[in-house]
Amino acid sequence: MVKMMREVPFGLGVDIGGTKVLIVLANPAGEIIFQDKAGTSRDPAEIIGIIRASLDKAGVQAGQIRGMGVGVPGNVDSTKGWVMDVPSLKWQNLNLAELLGSHFPFPVYINNDVNLSALGERWLGNGRGTDNLFYIALGTGIGGAVIANGALVEGYRFGAGEIGYFLEKADLRNGLRNYSCQEFGVFESKASGTALTRKAEPLGLTPRELFQGFRRGVSGTQAIIEEFVLDLSVAIANVVSLLNPEKVIIGGGVSESMECVIEPIRESVAQFSPFPTEIVLARLGGAAGAVGGAAYVFQNHQPGFPDHSDSNEPGRT
Repeated sequence: MVKMMREVPFGLGVDIGGTKVLIVLANPAGEIIFQDKAGTSRDPAEIIGIIRASLDKAGVQAGQIRGMGVGVPGNVDSTKGWVMDVPSLKWQNLNLAELLGSHFPFPVYINNDVNLSALGERWLGNGRGTDNLFYIALGTGIGGAVIANGALVEGYRFGAGEIGYFLEKADLRNGLRNYSCQEFGVFESKASGTALTRKAEPLGLTPRELFQGFRRGVSGTQAIIEEFVLDLSVAIANVVSLLNPEKVIIGGGVSESMECVIEPIRESVAQFSPFPTEIVLARLGGAAGAVGGAAYVFQNHQPGFPDHSDSNEPGRT
């Protein structure tokens, strides 16, 4: 139960994934007051029930909450809170902001989960104090998010940062194309967690074991990981040359195994692009999206949030 001053307004962050829902309550100072997790559901009514149950567990009243920021793994019109397509939940053309807003007395803001993860890392993670960053989510697929001059860049049709659809000339010669947003992109098919699973399968390994084997010099793992490092480095270098970010943050499930390859990626990107950047692994792990949801609330209420002029690290209670 939350044991904080009741006049402090909380941001409620909700990350709705394909397998779980993560909920975070935070105050504007960056203190994570409450965190909860539940299995996901394709039924919006059940999602509403999960959120209500978490608020009951936290012991907070609706009047203490400034707003709710919700991330979903799909294409979102953030200006209207409209979910255009979330394949993993089989949601299409769903006005999620209106639906949730009819059940809760505070504002509701909807965005793509990778965009919110970028906001989370910028607020409380390894992007703290950075106004120009690119966030890469390496998981089942590959997503990306752009923060430029302190603002989230979403693009004309809310698809900015989707590097999973990157192409190279060799891909075209091999007959590869990006035919639909509902299908894996060409770059995703080479460097995502799903791609690593496929490549590791003949060796009887998981992606995590693939990286462990690479670190130990296990036969068969070297070529796969070296190819992964090269593919990812080329993609990052192209992003760096286009956007000139101060930092590139690599998150998602695959990133949790990448400590052994981060230095080769840095060295390669430095050779492939003339623009310096800092490449780091994400700090917040799976909580980044929900933390970013809370940050998204405060951004919509406080121009210039977050203010990183105070260098003290936020705390937890």
